[in-house]
Amino acid sequence: MEDVGFKKDETPYLVFACKKCQEFSYVKTIQKTKKCLRCGRTHQVRDILSDGEEVIGMTEAVNAVKRKQNEIAIPEFRSGGDFVITASNTARPKSKKIKLGDEDKEIDYTDKFNEMVIELSSLYNQFPKYLLEIKAEDYGIPAIELKTLIRSAKKSGELIKIENDDTYYRRKKK
Repeated sequence: MEDVGFKKDETPYLVFACKKCQEFSYVKTIQKTKKCLRCGRTHQVRDILSDGEEVIGMTEAVNAVKRKQNEIAIPEFRSGGDFVITASNTARPKSKKIKLGDEDKEIDYTDKFNEMVIELSSLYNQFPKYLLEIKAEDYGIPAIELKTLIRSAKKSGELIKIENDDTYYRRKKK
């Protein structure tokens, strides 16, 4: 039986700004052309090799595009919190309260998260973080809660982050 796993992408990508609309994009360096997704201009890769930044792997390319777009964004539209958190109120609750009619209901996603991690670890020895995000949608876990659940699972030893890669996790074997 063949062992199922994930292989790290080591393909070189070029991150560049469109010459017409300045939207950042990425392209494999072995491609001949790349069409801008925003304005439709076609770029010859050989002409933009000196203009861009070369990165290894699609994940790094996507992160570089996000980082560069955020650098040029208008400060009012940058992502970030709208509210300031005081130092005395830094702890996050483990569950959320929602108002349904006259009564408050607490939603705790910990059990769903643990079930999801057990399912993933039974399918794969190691799995990337994006797989957790995809499965969380299937289990009905909001993205904001998922970050908190991953953080607490890493603290408790439920999930262990592999040293050389930021996106892969594995379930601790007992």
